[in-house]
Amino acid sequence: MPDMRTSRELFLEAVKGGLSAEVPVFPRDLTLGLDITGAATTEVFGPPYDPRASAEAILALQNAVGHDAVVGCIFGCMVTGFGVELGIPEKGVPYPKDSPFTDISALDAASPDSVRDEMLSGMRESYRIVRDKRDDLAVVMNLAGPVTNGGNLRNMEMLLMDMISDPDTAHRIMDFSVEAIISAMDYIGADLADALFLASATDNPDLLGDGMYAEYCIPALKRVCSAAKDMGMPSVFHPHGKFDDGSSEILDATVRTGIDCFQFSEENDGPSVMRRINGKCSIMGGPDVMTTLLNGTREEIISDTVRFLEDFQDHAYIMSCSCSLHRGFPVGNLSLMTSAAHAFRRGSAADRKGS
Repeated sequence: MPDMRTSRELFLEAVKGGLSAEVPVFPRDLTLGLDITGAATTEVFGPPYDPRASAEAILALQNAVGHDAVVGCIFGCMVTGFGVELGIPEKGVPYPKDSPFTDISALDAASPDSVRDEMLSGMRESYRIVRDKRDDLAVVMNLAGPVTNGGNLRNMEMLLMDMISDPDTAHRIMDFSVEAIISAMDYIGADLADALFLASATDNPDLLGDGMYAEYCIPALKRVCSAAKDMGMPSVFHPHGKFDDGSSEILDATVRTGIDCFQFSEENDGPSVMRRINGKCSIMGGPDVMTTLLNGTREEIISDTVRFLEDFQDHAYIMSCSCSLHRGFPVGNLSLMTSAAHAFRRGSAADRKGS
């Protein structure tokens, strides 16, 4: 008998640790939807940020692919409120041209609430449009993780040097980063987003080392997750780096911060991560965006998708791809992954062929 719950309900059940016959799908699209609408990246980012063009692109990809959860806006960046200009390639991914606190004295007069600028206002309006048009979908608030955001604010190389040789400065940056993330979360609001997703390329034990990861990332992540919980949002953490070998202490400490869901990256063996987590939070992950999903055959994509679904059959799980999606990615391959996931039913061998 088909599950009559909405995609939003299925996603929220899974992210909070529930098991249902159907596995929800969340491919984190940051700019790919613009390929469907044909809009230039510059049309969204202006300035000013165009929330309607953003929402149209998000929903156009969902209409083409059929996934259960979407981000609320086309790729956002939380540095423009601090005076940093974005580079905006016509068909590419926006990037900050500089970092606002390379001169640490500039932090003295800065307010974390400056994150609430015209761009974040436009992003919030995109969330509102997506929510109003499709309240059956889960809407996910995509923000940078605390170290990743700190690196954007200070400059990542400088922040790493601070962590090694000037811990007081590093902690100041990290405190400011956390406060800016929480300010952005509160500004967008839990009425427009169902869950928080922390995109965390440099919240990475391979980059920081276990010691600095424990000192700088773990306490910051705990504060962000606590704030999200107070707002009524479960949190998903997506760090890069290896969590599937060596000591399990770093993964254990990460889960204890209060995250509701851990998304492993392509460096990791998913079942090994699952065994280490041992039911303490839900798991997100799936086929590698740079290998199988990008260049695989139809049979390879379906087979790899079903392998993940079977591996996680007894664990709270959300099907995703290994990392974010951007312009130029083959939409048809994403549809294959999504269709195979939606055809699968836990406990039913008949649906595991992905046909």
